[in-house]
Amino acid sequence: MTDPAGGEERRELERRAFGRDGSGLSEAEAARLAELRREDAARRDPVSETDRIPDAAEAAAPATDGAGSVADAAPAGPEALDGSAPVRRAAALPETGSAAALVPGRATPAVPTALGNAPSTPLGRLSAEVSAWLATGRWKRPRYLVGGLIALLLVGVLIGVAIPRPRDVGLALRAGEGERRDKVVEGADHDPGSVALLARSDHALLWYATQSRGDLVCAIIDVDGSPPQQNCRPRGTISERPLDVASQSEPGADGNVAGDQGVVSLSGTGAPMGYLQHWSSMMNPDPGLNPEETETWKRITSENGFRATMMAGRMSGIPVWVGYREQGDLCLVVEDGNTYKDCGQQRDVSSPSRFGTDEAPPTLVLDLPATTSHVAYRLEYWTGFSSYLVITANPDPQPTPPFGLKPAA
Repeated sequence: MTDPAGGEERRELERRAFGRDGSGLSEAEAARLAELRREDAARRDPVSETDRIPDAAEAAAPATDGAGSVADAAPAGPEALDGSAPVRRAAALPETGSAAALVPGRATPAVPTALGNAPSTPLGRLSAEVSAWLATGRWKRPRYLVGGLIALLLVGVLIGVAIPRPRDVGLALRAGEGERRDKVVEGADHDPGSVALLARSDHALLWYATQSRGDLVCAIIDVDGSPPQQNCRPRGTISERPLDVASQSEPGADGNVAGDQGVVSLSGTGAPMGYLQHWSSMMNPDPGLNPEETETWKRITSENGFRATMMAGRMSGIPVWVGYREQGDLCLVVEDGNTYKDCGQQRDVSSPSRFGTDEAPPTLVLDLPATTSHVAYRLEYWTGFSSYLVITANPDPQPTPPFGLKPAA
């Protein structure tokens, strides 16, 4: 039979523990709620007196009748199973610590106790402990709520740091720049998603890209009205010498030219950096040139597409010209009735060259045979920290390589 007072107390404790407006339970109240629930479960499955298992003292004492005489005990052997005497049914005791007597002829029944109902796995025990803690309502206290929010915030920050994302190395594109980027990407073998805008000016855009899965770094200059110009080098060489790229306009009727140059380098963390500069040049010759040399200067500049041309020296009164193209290309040109030209890539070193001790060969070399107007000459033009021209008259037919040079194989 249900105890009305106990049921009301249990419902009140459950409301305080699990209700939305509950105030939570103390440890004593939580223990009381668990006890009331066990009692309620026991009342729903009562054990009758005839089914009750005697304790150890009752099992040891003989049964007596009302007059005090010892009553005949029921057969304890197998004959008790033939129906001549009732066999007591083994039942589980609701109280913890009660002893279970053995029923003759039957297996010992399992006695569920409070310890028997406890979860056997660590996860189950943890779940039970969490449920018991939630039943107390302590999680509603401000310190627990604030602590939980801080823990969630910390987890979010750690996830944001742990998950890698591409670095934002490029400038935000403006109107029309997306179409220009598509033209740069079109037909190029750039790594997908590697093209980024590093710098812009009124005249040009400087793009950065990689190839071969990042092994090659490319600088692309995009001047409106001109095809993009590109220069790529292995990533490991960029720290030694920045990557440059240039675009030059065609010389006008007055010989004036203009152009844009971009430079790309890498930071210590590998992030690309770049800048643009615009230049224009009044392509007027050296005032020291005579009219004939001035015309020669204009013709050589126009025919070879040089960005700039200068006179590096003279041999027997004949000018020696050095012309500069885009991206470090330069040429050594001499005209003595015949045209002699050697072109190469300008070197860039970090320390001055010591005259007569360079191990690298000269950048440009011209061998001029003897004519009726001059003797044989060998012209050697070095570039690096500084540039200089060496003119050797009447060189040996098989000269010993000067300046530490080794003979060609």
